Amino acid sequence: MIDFLKNKGLKAFYEISAIAEHPNLLFSNDKEQYHSEAQFNLYTIQHLNKLIKKNNISINELQQIFGFIETSWSDYLRKYYRGKSFVYYLWADDQIPAFRFSVVSYYEGIELPFRCSLNKVNDMIEVLSLYVNKAQFDGVTTLELDDADETDEASPSSDSDNVYTLTVYSKKIIC
Repeated sequence: MIDFLKNKGLKAFYEISAIAEHPNLLFSNDKEQYHSEAQFNLYTIQHLNKLIKKNNISINELQQIFGFIETSWSDYLRKYYRGKSFVYYLWADDQIPAFRFSVVSYYEGIELPFRCSLNKVNDMIEVLSLYVNKAQFDGVTTLELDDADETDEASPSSDSDNVYTLTVYSKKIIC
């Protein structure tokens, strides 16, 4: 399904194939272990960055790659965990830059503990296109402020202006 990646980035192809086809996932029947599941099942992929930076991979091809992982994991979970439900998460950290994804047991009302404001989306293209457009491939840019540009830290608006919003794709997998 992702054979097109062989011609574009062999390292990325092998890494993604291994993650998708031979997942090393760990689950517990204990709701208190939810965060441990999320950490253990967390993957970070940076091998696509060179292709993205040089415009050698399209958003649709990225969607095929992460759709391949999601489908492979769903098939794996349906085979070995019948009667249980899971949630697949995909997000991008444009400052590292890297794609991140995880799968955890589904529990009503519990989600991954992102420590920021969330923009939950139903289409992974929203995550992918944001990353492609905002990723800091050359490092994080810092801004120099003049004294006149600085705001009072006690100002009520300073907290709301500094809230980071993360766009996250998630999908429930019912086995």
